[in-house]
Amino acid sequence: MTLPPGLEGVLTGVTLCPEAQANEGTCGPNSLIAETTVSAGVGGDPISVAGGKVYLTERYEGAPFGLSIVSPVKAGPFDLEHDTANSSQQPACDCLVVRAQVQVNPTTAAITALTDRAGAHAIPRVIDGIPVQLRSVRVTIDRQRFTFDPTNCNPLAISGALSGFEGAVVDLATPFQITNCSALRYTPKLTASTSAHASKQNGTSLFIKIAYPPGAMGTQSWFKSTKIDIPKQLPARLTTIQKACPDTVFEGDRAACPQASQIGHAVVHTPVLPVPLSGPVYFVSHGGAKFPDVVLVLEGYGITIVLRGETLIHDGVTSATFRDTPDVPFESVEVNLPAGPNSEFAANGNLCTAKLVMPNALSAQNGLSIHQNTPVTTTNCPKHKTTKKAKKNTKHKKTKHK
Repeated sequence: MTLPPGLEGVLTGVTLCPEAQANEGTCGPNSLIAETTVSAGVGGDPISVAGGKVYLTERYEGAPFGLSIVSPVKAGPFDLEHDTANSSQQPACDCLVVRAQVQVNPTTAAITALTDRAGAHAIPRVIDGIPVQLRSVRVTIDRQRFTFDPTNCNPLAISGALSGFEGAVVDLATPFQITNCSALRYTPKLTASTSAHASKQNGTSLFIKIAYPPGAMGTQSWFKSTKIDIPKQLPARLTTIQKACPDTVFEGDRAACPQASQIGHAVVHTPVLPVPLSGPVYFVSHGGAKFPDVVLVLEGYGITIVLRGETLIHDGVTSATFRDTPDVPFESVEVNLPAGPNSEFAANGNLCTAKLVMPNALSAQNGLSIHQNTPVTTTNCPKHKTTKKAKKNTKHKKTKHK
């Protein structure tokens, strides 16, 4: 099952159940996120068993998270308790435990849950010699302050695929759409700064931050796309562009990218996770494309998110455009492109006396947009010394006003 981007869970405050407990069906209440009702049997009157529990777990089968789906095995006159003393394959509880991976798409941040296909923790075909004949599974995610909605009101879908024991596969999709997105505000703030300490060898730095006001979750629409024009006084360095990592290397083995292709570092603070997402910023080239992409690789809490920005240089102005940003909450995004041998930008003229302006367009998931010219602050400028004559004139003026 795959949830649309934005229909996800807040992991902050959720205790991830350890692997041993997850397999035994003994996770604690701090890991509980949902309850289940399972219907099974033949004919027109199947047996329904309520009271199942779904727990969020630590890494499972290579995925950043897992699920431990614990269902009772008692239904009316039927008692299928497991004899745990004689089998290490059965859970410690009188229950059935099904395990699932929870995968996070690195581009869209969409969530996919994938149950085991075989083994002790797969959906059973037979329990103690009795055919299960599973008819339906109802999952209700009812943990308080866990789920949040997308801020995009376009038609979406919850999709999935059901595999039968005989090999048949059925693709399923249920329409999903949010309403009243237009009621959400959109007031993020962009700030930028560069350093006056520039040189031909090391270029100069650029720091960009986009931040939402406090309490944005539930009141603001999240980002969809961003276009930023770098001031002409900060041209892109050809020597750095030529060191971009080829996309074939980046996709196959990111660690094999040249160190010189890492041009900076990015940090994203989000209320969804108990830790920030952070990681390097790369230049990645694409065959015959004229300019490389700017790629942010953000990691934290077992999750990897990759944000790609298209680079364009026109009339000496460098621009970066990020399209289709995942519809997920964040408090701030900070991108630091430092000075150094592999700095992205050079400096033309005296940055302390120049008027640096960064035109930008910030578009929201709900259709709102902001177009503005953001001033770029220059740091480390030398302080002007006050001459003795100026000090004397200032003192005279103060005495005169008295």
